[in-house]
Amino acid sequence: MHLSELSHPNQLHGLSTAELEAMARQIREKHLEVVATSGGHLGPGLGVVELTLALYQTLDLEHDRVVWDVGHQAYPHKLVTGRYKDFHTLRQQGGVAGYLKRSESRFDHFGAGHASTSISAALGMALARDRRGEDFKCVAVIGDGALTGGMALEAINHAGHLPRTKLLVVLNDNDMSISPPVGALSTHLNRMRLSKPVQFLSGSAEEAVKHLPFLHGELPTELKTLKESMKRLAVPKVGAVFEELGFTYVGPIDGHDIPEMVRTFQAAHRCEGPVLVHVATTKGKGYPYAEADQVGYHAQSAFDLATGKAYPSSKPKPPSWSKVFGQTLVKICEQDSRVVGITAAMATGTGLDLLEKALPQQYFDVGIAEQHAVTMAAGMACEGLRPVVAIYSTFLQRAYDQLIHDVGIQKLPVTFVLDRAGIVGADGPTHQGQYDISYLRAVPNFTVMAPKDEAELQRMLVTSIAHDGPCAIRIPRGEGEGVPLMDEGWQPLEIGRGELLTDGDDLLIVAYGAMVAPAMATAGLLQEKGLRAAVVNARFLRPLDEALILPLARRIGRVVTMEEGALPGGFGAAVVESLNDHDLPVPVLRLGIPDVLVDHASPDQSKERLGLTPSQMAERILERFGPVFRATVPTALAV
Repeated sequence: MHLSELSHPNQLHGLSTAELEAMARQIREKHLEVVATSGGHLGPGLGVVELTLALYQTLDLEHDRVVWDVGHQAYPHKLVTGRYKDFHTLRQQGGVAGYLKRSESRFDHFGAGHASTSISAALGMALARDRRGEDFKCVAVIGDGALTGGMALEAINHAGHLPRTKLLVVLNDNDMSISPPVGALSTHLNRMRLSKPVQFLSGSAEEAVKHLPFLHGELPTELKTLKESMKRLAVPKVGAVFEELGFTYVGPIDGHDIPEMVRTFQAAHRCEGPVLVHVATTKGKGYPYAEADQVGYHAQSAFDLATGKAYPSSKPKPPSWSKVFGQTLVKICEQDSRVVGITAAMATGTGLDLLEKALPQQYFDVGIAEQHAVTMAAGMACEGLRPVVAIYSTFLQRAYDQLIHDVGIQKLPVTFVLDRAGIVGADGPTHQGQYDISYLRAVPNFTVMAPKDEAELQRMLVTSIAHDGPCAIRIPRGEGEGVPLMDEGWQPLEIGRGELLTDGDDLLIVAYGAMVAPAMATAGLLQEKGLRAAVVNARFLRPLDEALILPLARRIGRVVTMEEGALPGGFGAAVVESLNDHDLPVPVLRLGIPDVLVDHASPDQSKERLGLTPSQMAERILERFGPVFRATVPTALAV
């Protein structure tokens, strides 16, 4: 059977081991072909090909439920559930999503883009099954990195107290999340995987037996079974932590040995109560470059399959916002030992890998534990340190109570740098950083800001660290504006003070962060129509520069706000509230992301779809204020 013939995962039932191994090769070939062409997650999916095929041999997915944690490890799942012919559209507008999506396939039983949710969701399904008197299997597949998330441990703790609720948790242990996992739990899993009994039975003993003359280098099935039985007898304590929490623990087993996994999963399904099967896999399996560099090949832009190298850009690009942040923080840390950087398993993505290399004693990676990262930073601030917490906008949502309760209320000097703020592109709705403006506006005592370019980011970072209270800086994904940068000597900004970039009498545009450059471009298009717009770089969401904005609004009488974030409760809403509070009844056009989910596409495609390109915004402004312009500016709109 060829992979392209699969429309239902139950078609895998009955295939021989040789046929399943051939299917595994086809999955890897397709996975590599598509990701090399258009980019996407690579290492996670390559590591679970055999695991997926073996697990689905033991399930009836017409009825049973499987919840894949995060979703980027589920590319093989997508390929065996009828999406082969469309897989070339992966992460492209209108194509196959990069994460699991219930609306995309009936086999995507739970949508996910954030880590550590799978066990809770699968347990919920199992409890609903039991309450309704139904009979189907519920499985959660979670990586060892995601297991460091508190939510996963909360779910394990709950499930362990439900001895009659059948639930299978498959721990995909590749010793990696995006970056190497940290913490005691990861150390415990390593100890299990590398314990002398496991290593002896997996390696030395097996090799010695295989070289007996009459075995011809092969280990008979009977001896393989005996080896696994001896392994479990020899290491009864390695799974003790899970056993003590109420789970039946099985493993560790080889995550690339299909027959062994099939036998193990079948046995696990027969157990009463929750079971955890510990499966040891290799991230990037089958592609040498991905196996050798498991961090770099977690996700890739388009690359040459033969060399493993990304295709060079056609023209030089300015440094990314993340890189400028990381380089600047290193300089600040060199000059002030009180300053430390904190990440939640995203060192490379946030630029904090630069700090890790330069000043490891001032760098902390807490694993996938955003809540802990925020409150740990609060504790550090209590004792005189100046922590800088770098977390993606979408992931900081997970620590909202900590922002309020542990940092905001206590007015502690913690700086938050929200990377990937705004439209992020191909990762889709679970990763868009469109909500942080709204959710940070209400947090007590916070100063909230966004730079117009990377030089202003450097000044904002210095401003935040020097400020005696909590601050948040939002920065977008991708390359900066390419402005000149200083290596040191950055001057702090006056908090709550924006800047007037251009003056005009026909329209006031107040732009926030990454929308300043598009605002200037929009003003240029309007000027071609004979309209002169005043453009303000707000810089600060909180406090808003009312001393600058209100007099301009009163004089000009027409206001447009621009933000790359959700309009409900957003920056434009803050401006409208300020105008209302000061009895200035001027018309306001708010441009940003309406109350919709932004699906996967390139950032430019998403902005065009939302009407946020300069030409579209100019057109929307003319539509809104056209009659007024015609009455007050005789030459306007003549062309």
